Amino acid sequence: MLAAGCGGSSAPSRADYGRDVDRICATTDERVRAIQRDTPSTTPELVSVADQLGRVVDDGVTRLEAVQRPDGDDGMKARRWLDELHRQVDQIVKPALADLKDAAGRNDTAAIRRAIGSLQRLDDGRVRQLARAAGARICAS
Repeated sequence: MLAAGCGGSSAPSRADYGRDVDRICATTDERVRAIQRDTPSTTPELVSVADQLGRVVDDGVTRLEAVQRPDGDDGMKARRWLDELHRQVDQIVKPALADLKDAAGRNDTAAIRRAIGSLQRLDDGRVRQLARAAGARICAS
């Protein structure tokens, strides 16, 4: 009976989780903006931008996955958000970046425009909604 109620969970609260992932999202967003500041003017520069963006996205997702999630329903919300983020990165972002690199390598301006358009049309509303539900604010903006 003495041990009842002691120990508790070491899992973070929803608010703590939100703060932790928001720091990662803020850093990742800044890294992406820094890459995008300089408009590439040559094919090698465009390939480099695509490579850099891919690395930043991969690093951001890896870092988000490493954050300990809350227990219970809040943890399930965080898992749903991360699952949707992975889905969009794997099915939309990475293929578009690969298409961009391929098109740049072939100097195919129409294909370059299509790849960039795919990235610009990314509908991340569902990811933002799930991020908010998980307690993240910056990640949801």
